[in-house]
Amino acid sequence: SPGERGCTHSHYRMWQRVLAVNKPMLILEHDVQLIFERTCGGQSSGATFTERFELGMQEAVERRADVLYLGWSGHRDGNYKHHEEKPGRKSQVLREAEYVWTTVAYVLWPEGAKKLLEKAKPMDQPVDNFMAWECRENRLAAYVLLDDGDDDETWSGGIVTQLDFNGDSDIKKSDGGDQGDDPTEFLAKK
Repeated sequence: SPGERGCTHSHYRMWQRVLAVNKPMLILEHDVQLIFERTCGGQSSGATFTERFELGMQEAVERRADVLYLGWSGHRDGNYKHHEEKPGRKSQVLREAEYVWTTVAYVLWPEGAKKLLEKAKPMDQPVDNFMAWECRENRLAAYVLLDDGDDDETWSGGIVTQLDFNGDSDIKKSDGGDQGDDPTEFLAKK
Protein backbone atom coordinates (compact mmCIF):
# COMPACT_ATOMS: atom_id res chain seq x y z
CA SER A 1 0.00 0.00 0.00
CA PRO A 2 1.14 3.63 -0.34
CA GLY A 3 1.40 3.95 3.44
CA GLU A 4 3.65 0.89 3.69
CA ARG A 5 5.84 2.23 0.88
CA GLY A 6 6.21 5.52 2.74
CA CYS A 7 7.08 3.72 5.98
CA THR A 8 9.63 1.55 4.19
CA HIS A 9 11.22 4.59 2.55
CA SER A 10 11.55 6.29 5.96
CA HIS A 11 13.36 3.27 7.40
CA TYR A 12 15.56 3.00 4.31
CA ARG A 13 16.62 6.63 4.76
CA MET A 14 17.42 5.99 8.44
CA TRP A 15 19.60 3.02 7.44
CA GLN A 16 21.50 5.35 5.11
CA ARG A 17 21.91 7.80 8.01
CA VAL A 18 23.26 5.06 10.32
CA LEU A 19 25.86 4.18 7.71
CA ALA A 20 26.77 7.86 7.18
CA VAL A 21 27.35 8.61 10.89
CA ASN A 22 28.91 5.17 11.47
CA LYS A 23 27.31 4.77 14.90
CA PRO A 24 24.41 2.72 16.25
CA MET A 25 21.10 4.56 16.13
CA LEU A 26 17.77 4.15 17.93
CA ILE A 27 14.98 4.19 15.34
CA LEU A 28 11.43 4.86 16.58
CA GLU A 29 8.16 4.90 14.65
CA HIS A 30 5.48 7.50 15.37
CA ASP A 31 3.24 5.06 17.25
CA VAL A 32 5.76 3.69 19.77
CA GLN A 33 4.61 3.60 23.39
CA LEU A 34 7.07 3.67 26.27
CA ILE A 35 4.38 3.57 28.98
CA PHE A 36 2.23 0.42 28.96
CA GLU A 37 1.09 -2.49 31.14
CA ARG A 38 4.10 -4.81 31.53
CA THR A 39 3.97 -8.61 31.27
CA CYS A 40 5.33 -8.86 34.81
CA GLY A 41 2.67 -6.43 36.06
CA GLY A 42 2.71 -2.73 36.71
CA GLN A 43 3.38 0.14 34.36
CA SER A 44 6.55 0.65 32.39
CA SER A 45 8.31 3.95 32.93
CA GLY A 46 11.38 5.87 31.94
CA ALA A 47 13.25 4.10 34.73
CA THR A 48 12.22 0.57 33.65
CA PHE A 49 12.92 1.44 30.00
CA THR A 50 16.40 2.79 30.81
CA GLU A 51 17.32 -0.16 33.03
CA ARG A 52 16.35 -2.83 30.47
CA PHE A 53 17.71 -0.79 27.55
CA GLU A 54 21.15 -0.49 29.16
CA LEU A 55 21.26 -4.23 29.91
CA GLY A 56 20.17 -5.01 26.35
CA MET A 57 22.72 -2.70 24.77
CA GLN A 58 25.57 -4.21 26.82
CA GLU A 59 24.62 -7.74 25.78
CA ALA A 60 23.96 -6.72 22.15
CA VAL A 61 27.43 -5.18 21.88
CA GLU A 62 28.98 -8.34 23.35
CA ARG A 63 27.12 -10.45 20.77
CA ARG A 64 28.04 -8.08 17.91
CA ALA A 65 24.40 -7.48 17.02
CA ASP A 66 23.31 -5.87 13.77
CA VAL A 67 19.81 -5.11 15.11
CA LEU A 68 18.20 -5.04 18.55
CA TYR A 69 14.39 -5.00 18.54
CA LEU A 70 12.98 -3.15 21.58
CA GLY A 71 9.40 -4.24 20.84
CA TRP A 72 8.50 -7.36 18.90
CA SER A 73 6.04 -10.11 18.09
CA GLY A 74 6.89 -13.39 16.47
CA HIS A 75 9.44 -16.15 16.45
CA ARG A 76 12.69 -15.98 18.40
CA ASP A 77 14.92 -18.19 20.52
CA GLY A 78 12.68 -20.05 22.94
CA ASN A 79 9.85 -19.94 20.39
CA TYR A 80 11.39 -20.83 17.02
CA LYS A 81 9.33 -21.92 14.04
CA HIS A 82 12.11 -22.75 11.54
CA HIS A 83 15.48 -22.51 13.32
CA GLU A 84 16.84 -25.16 15.66
CA GLU A 85 16.92 -24.41 19.38
CA LYS A 86 20.43 -24.05 20.76
CA PRO A 87 21.22 -26.06 23.88
CA GLY A 88 22.25 -24.33 27.08
CA ARG A 89 21.08 -21.59 29.37
CA LYS A 90 19.12 -18.80 27.72
CA SER A 91 19.66 -15.11 28.42
CA GLN A 92 16.96 -13.32 30.40
CA VAL A 93 17.81 -10.11 28.53
CA LEU A 94 18.20 -10.95 24.80
CA ARG A 95 17.06 -13.71 22.49
CA GLU A 96 18.08 -14.30 18.91
CA ALA A 97 15.35 -13.19 16.49
CA GLU A 98 14.13 -15.65 13.89
CA TYR A 99 11.18 -13.85 12.28
CA VAL A 100 9.63 -11.00 14.21
CA TRP A 101 7.08 -8.48 13.02
CA THR A 102 7.11 -4.76 13.80
CA THR A 103 9.73 -2.11 13.40
CA VAL A 104 8.21 0.17 16.04
CA ALA A 105 11.55 0.56 17.87
CA TYR A 106 14.99 -0.89 17.20
CA VAL A 107 18.67 -0.10 17.44
CA LEU A 108 20.60 -0.52 14.21
CA TRP A 109 24.39 -0.79 14.03
CA PRO A 110 26.36 0.34 10.94
CA GLU A 111 27.18 -3.24 9.89
CA GLY A 112 23.48 -4.09 10.01
CA ALA A 113 22.60 -0.96 8.01
CA LYS A 114 25.14 -1.97 5.37
CA LYS A 115 23.66 -5.49 5.12
CA LEU A 116 20.10 -4.17 4.84
CA LEU A 117 20.97 -1.56 2.23
CA GLU A 118 22.83 -4.13 0.11
CA LYS A 119 19.84 -6.49 0.11
CA ALA A 120 17.17 -3.79 -0.33
CA LYS A 121 17.62 -3.47 -4.08
CA PRO A 122 14.73 -3.48 -4.67
CA MET A 123 12.74 -3.28 -1.45
CA ASP A 124 9.63 -5.13 -2.60
CA GLN A 125 7.77 -5.78 0.66
CA PRO A 126 6.88 -4.07 3.94
CA VAL A 127 9.99 -3.12 5.93
CA ASP A 128 9.28 -5.42 8.88
CA ASN A 129 8.83 -8.41 6.58
CA PHE A 130 12.06 -7.55 4.78
CA MET A 131 14.06 -7.28 8.00
CA ALA A 132 12.45 -10.41 9.44
CA TRP A 133 13.27 -12.41 6.32
CA GLU A 134 16.91 -11.34 6.51
CA CYS A 135 16.95 -12.59 10.12
CA ARG A 136 15.28 -15.88 9.24
CA GLU A 137 17.83 -16.47 6.48
CA ASN A 138 20.69 -15.78 8.96
CA ARG A 139 21.89 -12.75 7.02
CA LEU A 140 21.32 -10.37 9.93
CA ALA A 141 22.46 -10.79 13.54
CA ALA A 142 19.21 -9.68 15.17
CA TYR A 143 18.02 -9.96 18.75
CA VAL A 144 14.89 -9.13 20.71
CA LEU A 145 15.11 -7.37 24.07
CA LEU A 146 13.04 -9.07 26.76
CA ASP A 147 11.20 -7.20 29.47
CA ASP A 148 10.85 -8.68 32.96
CA GLY A 149 8.14 -11.31 32.66
CA ASP A 150 8.70 -12.15 28.98
CA ASP A 151 9.36 -15.88 28.66
CA ASP A 152 9.29 -18.68 26.08
CA GLU A 153 5.48 -18.59 26.03
CA THR A 154 5.38 -14.84 25.30
CA TRP A 155 4.32 -14.18 21.68
CA SER A 156 5.08 -10.47 21.82
CA GLY A 157 7.06 -8.39 24.24
CA GLY A 158 9.91 -6.05 24.83
CA ILE A 159 10.35 -2.70 26.55
CA VAL A 160 8.07 -0.75 24.19
CA THR A 161 4.75 -1.46 22.55
CA GLN A 162 2.89 -0.15 19.52
CA LEU A 163 -0.22 2.00 19.83
CA ASP A 164 -3.33 0.17 18.60
CA PHE A 165 -1.61 -1.87 15.85
CA ASN A 166 -4.84 -3.02 14.21
CA GLY A 167 -6.82 0.21 14.61
CA ASP A 168 -4.23 2.96 14.26
CA SER A 169 -4.66 3.54 10.55
CA ASP A 170 -7.04 3.23 7.63
CA ILE A 171 -4.20 1.51 5.74
CA LYS A 172 -4.70 -2.26 5.54
CA LYS A 173 -1.69 -4.08 6.93
CA SER A 174 -0.32 -6.69 4.55
CA ASP A 175 2.35 -8.12 6.78
CA GLY A 176 0.45 -10.60 8.92
CA GLY A 177 2.01 -10.83 12.31
CA ASP A 178 -0.52 -13.15 13.89
CA GLN A 179 0.73 -16.16 15.78
CA GLY A 180 0.98 -19.14 13.48
CA ASP A 181 1.44 -17.10 10.29
CA ASP A 182 3.94 -18.55 7.84
CA PRO A 183 6.38 -15.77 6.86
CA THR A 184 6.63 -17.12 3.31
CA GLU A 185 2.96 -16.14 2.78
CA PHE A 186 3.92 -12.46 2.95
CA LEU A 187 6.83 -12.40 0.52
CA ALA A 188 6.39 -10.29 -2.59
CA LYS A 189 5.61 -12.40 -5.63
CA LYS A 190 7.52 -11.99 -8.89
